[in-house]
Amino acid sequence: MTKKINILHLTYDMGIGGTEQVILQLIKHTDESVFNNSVVCIEGKIGAIGEKLKTTGTEFHLFNRQPGFDINLIKSVRQILVKNEIDIVHCHQYTPYVYGVLAALTCKSKVVFTEHGRFYPDRYSWKRRVINPFLGLTTHAIVAISAATKDALAEYEWFAKNSIQVIYNGIQAASPVSAEEKKSALGLSSENTVFGTITRFDPIKNLPMMIEAFSQVYRDNNHARLLMVGDGEERQQLEQLVAQLGIQDAVIFTGFQTDTATYMSLIDVYVLSSFSEGTSMTLLEAMSMSTCCVVTNVGGNVEIITDQSDGYIVESDNVPALSETMKLLLNDSDLRYRTGNLAKDTFDQKFDLNQMIQRYRQTYLQVLGQDK
Repeated sequence: MTKKINILHLTYDMGIGGTEQVILQLIKHTDESVFNNSVVCIEGKIGAIGEKLKTTGTEFHLFNRQPGFDINLIKSVRQILVKNEIDIVHCHQYTPYVYGVLAALTCKSKVVFTEHGRFYPDRYSWKRRVINPFLGLTTHAIVAISAATKDALAEYEWFAKNSIQVIYNGIQAASPVSAEEKKSALGLSSENTVFGTITRFDPIKNLPMMIEAFSQVYRDNNHARLLMVGDGEERQQLEQLVAQLGIQDAVIFTGFQTDTATYMSLIDVYVLSSFSEGTSMTLLEAMSMSTCCVVTNVGGNVEIITDQSDGYIVESDNVPALSETMKLLLNDSDLRYRTGNLAKDTFDQKFDLNQMIQRYRQTYLQVLGQDK
């Protein structure tokens, strides 16, 4: 019997976010007869997605990364690599990557690094300029989730551009579900046109832009509603902004929800107002459900959406531009329908889950020299 390929995913934690969703999909959908997956979380907690995975039998290792440069964490990860005969340590995001690649230096484990997104604004670091070219030489595959992320890795991190491949995030297509009961519970009716987002309430998502733009829409049409699904550090400030603008009756905060398909089914226009994005998983989910989308012109958004074709693109942090586009779509249901159908076509062609799974499978086999 052929030995399975042991893959260790090294990440901050398995809470809520795009990175965690990618790891979840890789573990759930890679061929179990070929690959055995486990996870190391370095931030002292597993997180909501991780807890769900744990119930299915996925093995987790939990460490508390100490402030500064934690040498003991390198030793702990190395012990896991050796003890579990890990063939590939797949590092997600930069900090886990540094610990993973250093832990693997004296092991047989190959290193795959996926950069899932960038901070805003991007910054140069002389420390990284010194160390990253060296780390790149000891890394067997570097993956970016968009061409924009690839460009940032080359420009700001000094990795060789020709060593970076792009693998777009993919998800399993979601189907619209009957949400009449939820619609009624949220006080929505057939008269309402619902703008919405499903995201973590983080400064990088620039949710105040969305709220301010919506307030201008609502002044022109009091049947408009804004559905904000999620939670995070900015929730209190966002609720205060809604109160200041006097639109409490039109903005619905649901808190964190796991049943995203139900809430996406309530949304007529999905809005993504981020300062920075790699490949947004919720944007892909919206497209897979034929939902019309409006996004800012940042990161991977402009690689996913073609403006005024399968969606609409507006300038980042430009409230009037977002407001005018929202008004356009509010007043033209046929346009929303046509745009949403084209979005579904784009999703099927480029962002279906199987494409992402097959690309990573190919990467794993290549670094092990088994892709013949």
